[in-house]
Amino acid sequence: MSFRPAIPLFIASTLMVAADEFSEKATPLLAKYCYDCHGEKKQKGGIEVHHLDSTDAALRQHRFLENIAKQVADGDMPPDDEDVLPTDEERKLLVEEIRGVLKKLETGDFPRNPGRTTVRRLNRNEYNNTVRDLFGIDFQAGSDFPSDGAGGEGFDNVGDALFVQPSLMEKYLTASKKVIATLYDDPKKLERVMTAKPGDRTPPEKAARTTLLSHASLAFRRRVSDEDLAPLLEMFAKRLAAGESYEAALRTPLQALLVHPSFLFRVEEDQAGKGEWRVGDFELATRLSYFLWASMPDRRLLKLADEGKLSDPATLRAETMRMLTDKRAESLSRHFAGQWLGFEDLRENAEPDQQRFPTFTQSLRVAMYRESVEFFNNLIRENRPALELLNANYTFANAELAKHYGIEGISGSEMQRVTLNDPNRGGVIGQASILTATSMPLRTSPVKRGKWILDTLLGTPPPPPPPDAGVLPGDDKSTEGLSFREMLEVHRTKASCAGCHSKIDPLGFGLENFDAIGRWRTTDANGKPIDSKATLPGDISFSTPAELKKILLGSDELFLRNLARKMLAYSLGRPLEYYDEAVVADLVAKLRKDDLKMQTLILSIVESHPFQNRSANR
Repeated sequence: MSFRPAIPLFIASTLMVAADEFSEKATPLLAKYCYDCHGEKKQKGGIEVHHLDSTDAALRQHRFLENIAKQVADGDMPPDDEDVLPTDEERKLLVEEIRGVLKKLETGDFPRNPGRTTVRRLNRNEYNNTVRDLFGIDFQAGSDFPSDGAGGEGFDNVGDALFVQPSLMEKYLTASKKVIATLYDDPKKLERVMTAKPGDRTPPEKAARTTLLSHASLAFRRRVSDEDLAPLLEMFAKRLAAGESYEAALRTPLQALLVHPSFLFRVEEDQAGKGEWRVGDFELATRLSYFLWASMPDRRLLKLADEGKLSDPATLRAETMRMLTDKRAESLSRHFAGQWLGFEDLRENAEPDQQRFPTFTQSLRVAMYRESVEFFNNLIRENRPALELLNANYTFANAELAKHYGIEGISGSEMQRVTLNDPNRGGVIGQASILTATSMPLRTSPVKRGKWILDTLLGTPPPPPPPDAGVLPGDDKSTEGLSFREMLEVHRTKASCAGCHSKIDPLGFGLENFDAIGRWRTTDANGKPIDSKATLPGDISFSTPAELKKILLGSDELFLRNLARKMLAYSLGRPLEYYDEAVVADLVAKLRKDDLKMQTLILSIVESHPFQNRSANR
């Protein structure tokens, strides 16, 4: 978890008493048994704990604390080869103190803070979608922009990561010219943009004002003032005076909309003298539309905002449901689920070896991606239970993907809902997009797949590998006749590697029947039978994806909390902080109360305190 500026004074003061208790009971134990390896002078595995010296520090590092509590409780830390080990009583005390801090997060036993999102530019996807909805131009101008980095929680809509390099402003200008040129090259689209035209009773200046006011309101996502319009109308007047036609004279001011800061950036106004406040209706409309559509609010949403009606709970709920039925809501699948679950990587990053996997065609790649998009779309559209992400008796496939899966009776290139009879295949664990994205070009990767389950699905990332971990072979064909599992077992003999691999590898081994492009197999590249038997800590054994899914479903709290955490972070466009954990717990409670329905999660996020409010500080 990233470090953040100091919390507001009104929160810090509330925690001072608790801070003394943590520093008196927990910090001395951490100093005694952990500082030698994870202190100021030495950070084994990149882990340091010397900063956990108060409840304040512990709260802000709560995700880290969960790992510490588990490893201390399980006896994994400190390791058995240390000269001095804590007694059972000391272990119990440390775990109790840590879990006491975590309990505060779940119960909300501290002042709530809605958080504060950084002023942020539109990312590439948002830019493209907004241009599409503003002018009707499906033109990927944003493809020329630098890649958007993933910020906290792994999403590219996080304000802290959306830097503005000097070269980007030049690209915005170039993109604006391309968009307007495309618009003017299409008479039908241009006709729709010219919402008013001069006539006998309408002078050109008045018609231009009407047209620019209409589009500037959409582009700026707020009321437009005379001050906003003045430079645009001045551009128009100069071009008109130079002898250009009405349509030609509007070209420059329309282009100017696309490089205006109010178009390129999402800005929310501060309210002086307040610690926190409800965001305005226009800001709420923008939050809602970029959450559900990754695009600007439509005219209906802006009209309700202008009338001050959007913040009415019943209206907001109705608008959320309306927007979820719009085809633009597919952005939740493409951009939220695609980045969270990782199938977005299939589009550009995954490169299975063509000689080893000749059936992996570009059309199959697209079908794999569309399966995951359609599957997540269906969960939302049909308001299905969230746990179908882990296990479902259906998926979406066309003829090529169905053949890849060994499913008969499917024809055509269109994606269609397919009933699954194989319990190993249902849910994201059995989708080829995920299985391919978590493989190497020549082989599967039990390590990557195991880490994906721990980190992506459960939100419990393993620590980074030690510097001397070594590199596994890129090919699972062995000149020594060893299976890849046997080669990995040799790697795991290192003491510095064994601890983490004992938690990661079994999860990956359970998926070994899926090859590097997601096909079911019974033998490996060396012709040896697949050994998918796996045992997790606690002597929990399984050998098939179906059995693994039962284990995950049997203890679903981590998954549901992680789903809620990820979607909340995506909706807010900022990393989550410790004060958001009570919100996450509330979201999961509401999910459980309504049979885990996906629309309930979305509505609960929209109705949540941080989504509708903003604070002066983080």
